[in-house]
Amino acid sequence: MTTKSQNPKNSTFTKFDTDGNIRHDYYSLADSISTLPVLSSSVIELVSFVEHTYDGDIDNILNIIKEDQSLASHVLRVANASKYAKMVKSETLTDAIQLLGFEKVRDVALASSFIGNLLDPYSKGFDWQAFWKHSISVGIISSLIAKFLGREDFEKFYTAGLLHDMGKVGAFCLDEKNMLLVAKKAREHKISMLQAELITGAPRHDLLGHAICERWNLPEYIGQVCRNHHTHSRSQRNLSPTDLINDFVDIVILANHLVRKIGLGYSGHNSTENGIEEILECLGLDNQDFKKMEELAKNEIKQSGGMMELLG
Repeated sequence: MTTKSQNPKNSTFTKFDTDGNIRHDYYSLADSISTLPVLSSSVIELVSFVEHTYDGDIDNILNIIKEDQSLASHVLRVANASKYAKMVKSETLTDAIQLLGFEKVRDVALASSFIGNLLDPYSKGFDWQAFWKHSISVGIISSLIAKFLGREDFEKFYTAGLLHDMGKVGAFCLDEKNMLLVAKKAREHKISMLQAELITGAPRHDLLGHAICERWNLPEYIGQVCRNHHTHSRSQRNLSPTDLINDFVDIVILANHLVRKIGLGYSGHNSTENGIEEILECLGLDNQDFKKMEELAKNEIKQSGGMMELLG
């Protein structure tokens, strides 16, 4: 256990209890992040509608988007940059929604909410454009893997992959200077950001991300992916080994591994974690499947449906 005498610097990252041990109240930390953008009411309504409505009503989606000018422009932009744009031009929001589908529109809403607010504020010392390229790539490949496995809800995996590192964003908002030191240690020692956080006594981005998701009332599978995307063994997660949410965690871990292997973007470190064989086994995959998915992933990123345009 790290003590105050071992790490005397007191900051947002190092809070001590009466015995001198580092303790983090992640819900209080999540509540104190004043610079983290609050999801607009239109985005929250859109996410809830898509998650819980199965018959779908384009008029409801259209009415939600029309209330948010920024969201409307992003949806049109992505639709006209998508791989289908050469065949069908989206001149109206109705065209764009029909082209992209409800789930992709939801993903655009979530991605634009974060990227639009957080691409520039921390431009010194950390490459946020590369970070979002990494996050979007994990989302795209998570959805690809889910489809490879025959999941009908494969679009949900995009959302989980996109937001898996939300805790890092929150940590930068809490204490940018110290988070840059964490990232530097991860690079220098060729370890993960989580390992660097444990060494320095920083809040763990996996637990902070989970707390943020709960505060925002995001679907449970997103919060559990944030919390467990570094925990390869199902027996070590805060979930029953038979909980279906484990599939979301496993697929995002595998997608994260593929993104690093292919070299897409940057999330604060370049290390790859061991244990991918256990993930493959849990998903009923083998090394040949992994090689197939790697090739599919490279091709999917080239035809990313316009999502990378949000970084432009």
